[in-house]
Amino acid sequence: MAKVAWPVQEAKRILKAAKSGSNSFVFETGYGPSGLPHIGTFAEVVRTLFVIQALRALKPDAEIKLVVFSDDMDGLRNLPENVPNHDLLRPHLGAPLSTIPDPFGEKESFAGYMNGQLCLFLDSFGFEYEFHSSTECYKAGVFDDGLKKIMENYDKIRNIFTQTISEEKRAAWSPFFPICESCGKIYSTRVTDVDLENYRLSYHCDQDGKLFKSCGHQSTVDITGGHVKVGWKVDWALRWYVLGVNYEMYGKDLMESATVSSKICRILGGSAPVPYKYELFLDENGAKISKKIGNGLSMAQWMRYAPFEALLNFLLGNPNKAKKMGLPLLPRLIDEYLQLLRTQTSSEEDSPLWFLAQIQHQELKDVPAISSEIGFSLLYNVADSLSISDANLLYDYAVRYDSSVEQSEDFFRKLCGNVVSLVEDLQGEQSPKNLKINEEFLPYLVLIHEKLETVEEDSFDGNEMQKFLFALAKENEMNQREWFGFLYAVLLGKEQGPKIGPFFAILGKQKALTLVQGAIKEYVAKA
Repeated sequence: MAKVAWPVQEAKRILKAAKSGSNSFVFETGYGPSGLPHIGTFAEVVRTLFVIQALRALKPDAEIKLVVFSDDMDGLRNLPENVPNHDLLRPHLGAPLSTIPDPFGEKESFAGYMNGQLCLFLDSFGFEYEFHSSTECYKAGVFDDGLKKIMENYDKIRNIFTQTISEEKRAAWSPFFPICESCGKIYSTRVTDVDLENYRLSYHCDQDGKLFKSCGHQSTVDITGGHVKVGWKVDWALRWYVLGVNYEMYGKDLMESATVSSKICRILGGSAPVPYKYELFLDENGAKISKKIGNGLSMAQWMRYAPFEALLNFLLGNPNKAKKMGLPLLPRLIDEYLQLLRTQTSSEEDSPLWFLAQIQHQELKDVPAISSEIGFSLLYNVADSLSISDANLLYDYAVRYDSSVEQSEDFFRKLCGNVVSLVEDLQGEQSPKNLKINEEFLPYLVLIHEKLETVEEDSFDGNEMQKFLFALAKENEMNQREWFGFLYAVLLGKEQGPKIGPFFAILGKQKALTLVQGAIKEYVAKA
């Protein structure tokens, strides 16, 4: 089995960058709780854990800590589309996420709910990490030393940062964002004076946003005690310096931020962590996934529709390649994991299954081995075509087609449950697509019907039927991709699907005939 190169390469980079004799390493992964945690949030944690596994394999005696950091003192700029009670949230726009009411009515704040959702998910799989809240770090004095360092290096930091912004914004720029003592907003304030010797600053709440208004309040406050927060790029450097972070991943949209933050961290007297830039996650249409919009796949959807290990396998793929995700793509992603289980031949470290087992505190012997060629796509299309809502009935269909399914009964029963959940939740939600039908292929539906009529019900061989379909295309000089795309369109109403031969076999002769007859009536008769 092929080894997974990138986590091992990252572990070696960390060891190379470490100070001589160093045996302690801090990894950080951060997120902004401005909306429900999405798969990208979870992915950053899991991918970091893959690197930690590789580092432990190279240096077993290393002391390693993973910090999951929530930037919950950041302000809410917009109303997320995937959360309720916008009327409750609207008056608080511009205020820190940790001071805004929970729209779900379950926690003490907006951030409290979002943080809880992420921790609940991470805890459910036994991941080892330390959770840090930005609000708590500022208020408890964790960042006090770093904040003072920022004040002491005010001009140096200002010179670095202002080179990255437009000239008209440079005069008013300050690394500090005071929280207005009157209206509670953070984005409505402007620093008017700094007292470098006493670590204090003055501000005026006079900055209106598109969705919120300033209150006009003026005051002077200490930079410690949670009265102020530093802006994003400075905040990132502050964390690295105070927490002693050795390694952090980030999306390619933060490359410029990472460069600036690294310079600021060094000004504070720290060492910037070993960085890793990854490509972004996209939804099925190629758009960047967003907490605000809620597109792509949520963690809850993955857990309802797919084996958890399929998600891990998806995330173990090369992070330098953009990853598309979405419900239409889910069957293929799960089938990639099933294929990995079928081909497992190695127990070596750094193999894909080794990483998947390690992250769940398992031994490789505990990873299920399957021999059946039945996949999620096939089961999904069977359940969808026959409107099966009973996982046990779907499992019976699978066993009837391939008895080797029984060798992994627990695994396939759970998989059938995943399939049925997806079919049930998508019923009525998928709008018909304008599929292109190649009318030149229509006459061959009649030949498929004739072939099905000759099949013996008790000895229906899906692979033989698949060979027949391939031969039909070859004999008539049809493009195979276009031919099978045509079959998916007229038989399933989809752009892609399972192998048609095994699909017919698992349906059974009569149901397969009915399906083809329906296509002939719909398309051939009209043509």
